[in-house]
Amino acid sequence: MREPALRQLTKDKLIAITSDGPRTTARWQAAVLRSIGELMQYSDTAREENQDLRIPFAKALHDLYAGQKSDAELTEMVLLMLEVETAPFLGKGPLGGSAGH
Repeated sequence: MREPALRQLTKDKLIAITSDGPRTTARWQAAVLRSIGELMQYSDTAREENQDLRIPFAKALHDLYAGQKSDAELTEMVLLMLEVETAPFLGKGPLGGSAGH
């Protein structure tokens, strides 16, 4: 299911394939920022212990694909976007490779 999610996110210009591997696009980052803005309106979401990237990622994808994707597809997309976004901070290339190798 990972490859179809990657193809869909690339097709919809949420991920760009670069020489360094997949990277998120400005379109994705704008969608996440909109989601964070909406979520921050609720006091429970704004608390530090609730600041989990999966929440705004899931909301952004749900908003972008409203009614078009199954829960399983959205879950796979959330996990894939989380991996692409966090790989540089973990010293890994996106999707499991080592950075710089």
